[in-house]
Amino acid sequence: MKKTMLAMLMALFSIAAFAQRQDSDMTPEKRAENQTKQMTEKLNLSEDQQKQVYNLTLARTQKMKELRDAQTADREQMRASMETYNNEVAKILTVEQQEKYKTMLDDRRGGDRRGGTRGPRGEN
Repeated sequence: MKKTMLAMLMALFSIAAFAQRQDSDMTPEKRAENQTKQMTEKLNLSEDQQKQVYNLTLARTQKMKELRDAQTADREQMRASMETYNNEVAKILTVEQQEKYKTMLDDRRGGDRRGGTRGPRGEN
């Protein structure tokens, strides 16, 4: 019984690990395409905005891949690249889209990592 339960748990963790690795093998072009599609759906981007966002995203994903492949993965460089990217994207968007984009970023940074909202002292 214990061996069966252990085997089931290991299989579950293996599936989760495989799913994460699948995403990490995605090409920069595919990542840029997916992100542009997601932003188009959420921000209602025009065709011109889609092209600009795709080009920016492609350049960023290629740079991030280079940083990861270099085995030195400088976190500060990655953060700076992301900040530059967000600033450049904001220049493409309308004021209304910028507000939605900021909300998307806040949700991604806050809610996803902490697993939800927290109380006044960081309590769930």
